[in-house]
Amino acid sequence: MNELTTDSRVFLSTLPPGRRERRLAIAVVLITAVAFIAAVPFAKVQLARVWAFIPVYESAVVVCDSLTAALLLGQYRILRSKALLVLATGYLLTAFTATAHLLTFPGVFSDTGWLGARSQSTAWLYVFWHGSFPLIVIAYAWLKRDDAATRTQPESTCTRAILAAIAFAALVAIAFAILATSGYALLPPQLSGPPLAPRYTVAHAIVLTLIWSLSLLAVVTLLLRRPHSVLDLWLMVVMCAWLFDITFAGVLNHSRFDLGFYVGRIYSLCAASFVLVILTLENINLYARVVQALESERIERQRVESQTVQLNEANALLEHRVAARTAALTAANRDLLNEVLERKRAEAALEHSREELRELASIGTSAREQENRRIARELHDELCQTLATSRLELELVSERKALKAELEPVHMLLDEAVVATRRIAADLRPLVLDDLGLGAAAEWLAQNFQQRHGIECELIVEPPDLDLEEPQATAVFRIMQESLTNIGRHAHATQATLSLTRNDDHVLLIVHDNGVGFDLSTPRKLNSFGLSGLRERAYLVAGEVSIQSAPGCGTSIEVRIPLRVMQER
Repeated sequence: MNELTTDSRVFLSTLPPGRRERRLAIAVVLITAVAFIAAVPFAKVQLARVWAFIPVYESAVVVCDSLTAALLLGQYRILRSKALLVLATGYLLTAFTATAHLLTFPGVFSDTGWLGARSQSTAWLYVFWHGSFPLIVIAYAWLKRDDAATRTQPESTCTRAILAAIAFAALVAIAFAILATSGYALLPPQLSGPPLAPRYTVAHAIVLTLIWSLSLLAVVTLLLRRPHSVLDLWLMVVMCAWLFDITFAGVLNHSRFDLGFYVGRIYSLCAASFVLVILTLENINLYARVVQALESERIERQRVESQTVQLNEANALLEHRVAARTAALTAANRDLLNEVLERKRAEAALEHSREELRELASIGTSAREQENRRIARELHDELCQTLATSRLELELVSERKALKAELEPVHMLLDEAVVATRRIAADLRPLVLDDLGLGAAAEWLAQNFQQRHGIECELIVEPPDLDLEEPQATAVFRIMQESLTNIGRHAHATQATLSLTRNDDHVLLIVHDNGVGFDLSTPRKLNSFGLSGLRERAYLVAGEVSIQSAPGCGTSIEVRIPLRVMQER
């Protein structure tokens, strides 16, 4: 079952009925039914002829139906519901038709009635009146599901629809009046006999049965067309009273001014009043809600104004604090900027000093290497030659004078002196580096390391005739020498590998051993500058040193020296 989907649930045409509304509607139907049953046996009892009853009753019906139509049109302007427009048109039609019925009623304003009325004009107007409204209610019940498509109608369209509804109701009512008066000959007679005690004809029975059936069909249609609203519920009550009205006024009564005549008109007035009463109560309720909403809005506005004042005060205080904090922050930023500038100047000076120190270190290293080269050359060329010559002269003397046995210890001392002198010269500066190049020097270094420490040393040079210019050649040789010295002193290794390769843009030196390794995160020992010396020598030729080691996993030293920098230097 579909739910009511409207813009608002506060209107009776959209509000689903609750248990209280249902109970009240059932109670009203039961009361009218009990009154109907109680009055049926006395319906034909003739009562006094109160001619003022007719205009009073008809006027009340016209006023009630007109007010109901106005309220429904007001809801139509809000909800844009075609069903409400149709229902309001039905109430307008009943008001206009009831007006014509009053003006043509015989004996009220004239003996035969106004508007050229005939003896049966009011009877047919009653039929038109009570037959058209059930049709309007049925149309309302069928249209109320299709209201969603009309909710977006513009205001001008809504106004034109209201004017068209009023004009339609008026024209149809005029048509009914003309047909009942000027078209009198076209309609079959419903009454026969004297005017005050007429008898009903077969045509009367047929048309009364028809309009009673239409009223019953309207009740059934409203009942079946779900979901129900509160307005639907009370329209069912109206149609039930409508059935009682038709039964009394057209079937059970005997003549005008009997009990059935009066009771039927009372039911008709009740039917016209039910929807008006609930719509009036709805308007009162809505007005009370509006008053409450306005009061709530006033209180809320006062609260907002008070909070706005507090907020403005808080904003002013915050702006003052922000201004003070901004000034303090600006001063702090200025001091911080000065401090940063001073720190940058200090860092620049420190970097300049570091560069000067490294340049001095480079100059010192170069000078030391040149001095070592000179001393090694003098030791090799002069001292070693002198010692060798002295040994030969001593051998000649020992052979001529038969002092060989006595001079043998001296020979041994001279041999040891020659070996020591050559070793010292090689440590200072291996002449093979200057005479044969880096590749031969690396091979000599690996052999010397293996002989001196008893550790197997594998050398890989690619290309085999690899040679570098100074100071890169000396730096690479010293790095290899220092790395092998560290392996011999600390690694406790059984195997070492030297890999020296030259690529297009750099030279790569890798020194690896299978020794005990060490933890890189451990601070270096005091007066231990082995690794620092390697990095410093690599830095002097724009190289990079990478060391990988771990306890029990050996050590691997990788040195990368770019060729571009080498060529520039």
